[in-house]
Amino acid sequence: METAIDAIEKKAEETIVDKKDHIKIELKEELRNELVTREIFEERFNLVDERFKSLGKEIDVRFNEMNEKFKGLNFKLNIFIAIALIALTFANPTFIKLIEKLFRI
Repeated sequence: METAIDAIEKKAEETIVDKKDHIKIELKEELRNELVTREIFEERFNLVDERFKSLGKEIDVRFNEMNEKFKGLNFKLNIFIAIALIALTFANPTFIKLIEKLFRI
């Protein structure tokens, strides 16, 4: 009787171990199909990282272009201000009288 019970227990234990391994493999496959693996995550992360780097380079180029345009506008504005000051100075009647007095001497 004990031998039969031991045999049944042994058979039950083997069946449980087999089912456990089978369930473990099935669960692993389901998780692999449902969840993102590390490789997929790293691949997608690298793609996003590359896009951000290229976007950063593009933004730097555009900022440099805008900086050059502002430098040109700044120079033109300085010239305009100088010409306007000179024109206003020569159009001032008091300044004209001063010039006339200086050159009459």
